[in-house]
Amino acid sequence: MIESMEVALFLVVAGAVVASAERSTRKRQTVFRQTYGTYEGFRREVDEGRVRTVRRERGDVAAIKAVRDGHPSVPLRLAKRYVQEL
Repeated sequence: MIESMEVALFLVVAGAVVASAERSTRKRQTVFRQTYGTYEGFRREVDEGRVRTVRRERGDVAAIKAVRDGHPSVPLRLAKRYVQEL
């Protein structure tokens, strides 16, 4: 009986975590669309020279972090794409 209660509790907590993550993702997508419209709109807003300098001096991961620091509504996937396309 205790094991079944533990499993049920785990399922409830896991479901809440997944639901929260989905809400967070939808919110970030909405903010991105409202702020930039498209990926190209986002690209125009990034300080390319700064990101190139960070990439050259500290590497790709630091450059991706610099993009995200300057544009927090940008998903990691798009920040990574931006840095790879430089």
